[in-house]
Amino acid sequence: LPNTESGLDYYPLLQKGDRFPINDPELLPRLAPRPENSVKFIHGLLEGIAKIELRGYELLQALSAATLTNVYTAGGGAKNPIFTAIRGRYLQVPITKAVYTDAAYGSAVLASRQFIAQ
Repeated sequence: LPNTESGLDYYPLLQKGDRFPINDPELLPRLAPRPENSVKFIHGLLEGIAKIELRGYELLQALSAATLTNVYTAGGGAKNPIFTAIRGRYLQVPITKAVYTDAAYGSAVLASRQFIAQ
């Protein structure tokens, strides 16, 4: 499953509108056609998320950001090896599970720097 294309072209949004990588407040989610097979549907959703992530990194690189060489992952996505493999297929870089995978860890580290710097 993670090494094959679903053949679906989804742009999964929870509601209308996106800011990045497509700046369009009127952009609608694209979740059709919906296959009867739920596994194939989820496969398409995960690919859609990976494509959005890829487009984001491409835009950052075009705006003079450093070239993507690896990705550290945290949160719920870090717990899903199939999603990690799909992301790796699109991003073409190693995807490494962060030492601390709680989604709030990065925010806590950034917030703590304010206090450490003082």
